[in-house]
Amino acid sequence: MNLRPPTPAQPLPTLSDLLGPALPGLLASCRRHVGPITGTERVHGGNVSHVFRVRGSRTAVIVKIRGDHYARMPALRTDPTLIDDERQALQVYGRVEPAVFPQVLGFHAETHTMILADVFPDGRSYDEHLAERPATVEEMTRLGRTVRRIHHATQDTDTEFRTHSNRFFQERSFLYCLRAPGHALLAQACEELAARSHQLVLGDLAPKNLSLAAGDMALCDLDNAHRGWPPYDIAYFLAHLLIHHLGQTERLRTLVPALLTAYFDAPPAQRLPPAEALLMAKIVAGVVLYRLDETVPYPLPGPTVSTSPFRERVLGFLDSGTFTVHDLVQAAEATQRAAS
Repeated sequence: MNLRPPTPAQPLPTLSDLLGPALPGLLASCRRHVGPITGTERVHGGNVSHVFRVRGSRTAVIVKIRGDHYARMPALRTDPTLIDDERQALQVYGRVEPAVFPQVLGFHAETHTMILADVFPDGRSYDEHLAERPATVEEMTRLGRTVRRIHHATQDTDTEFRTHSNRFFQERSFLYCLRAPGHALLAQACEELAARSHQLVLGDLAPKNLSLAAGDMALCDLDNAHRGWPPYDIAYFLAHLLIHHLGQTERLRTLVPALLTAYFDAPPAQRLPPAEALLMAKIVAGVVLYRLDETVPYPLPGPTVSTSPFRERVLGFLDSGTFTVHDLVQAAEATQRAAS
């Protein structure tokens, strides 16, 4: 399916615009890793930071710059020093899963800039692949197993490396996206999640932040990492999986079970108690609405796919108060049948 890229209100700044006189020093740091520089390009997808790929004769690196306003929502202010929290989160995750997360190659505190290893083998996010083709069962299995392994490896990780409270980061992740649709059941889900702050979670497991190329998995963007409920990460991704497969929903019958089976490593009846299964379904529903309402810029299915009927079905489930992830999959399928 074709995806509509979000259109920024104004042209996005270049590396030179952002760094000014600090640019030569930054490029000199990049050259130590990539060799003579052959080109730079903006990496699309993120809303908060400005991200660029710097290519050289040997390899490429990623340059991430956080300003005092959101990159794609410039009306919103942010604290540029928060990039240091993400740097430390990357180092924490990198110690437990070095093959999955990018190594921090350099940090320029004065310009709030990180230089990162480029961990996307083909230079493309999974979001870009899903714009051209459906997901595969093998990819969902690999994703589920990797996230399960990451959660297991970080279950006892201390989160005191950050400069702000856990609530601060919760406000910028699940509390923000689940409150946005304004539904009472989602407000209740926020309270439940806040009470389940068990361990470090990724916080933004969206297709734009990961790669499944070359038979591996890589993750970036830990801006929303926080102490929370581990299945939140899988529920968050599931919402995106549903949206990306509107118009080809028959594939969800195998993709969703593959992901859940790989992550929980258990048959459906043994995965979650009923209250937590409902919580997971509420998260999926809330994130679906958050994306379909375009609370923040996100590429949606093209004009040949109508999202409004699916949105109404999701709202209906929230109004009912009781539903499952499987119900949401069936709603996506019913929406496609009604449109055909």
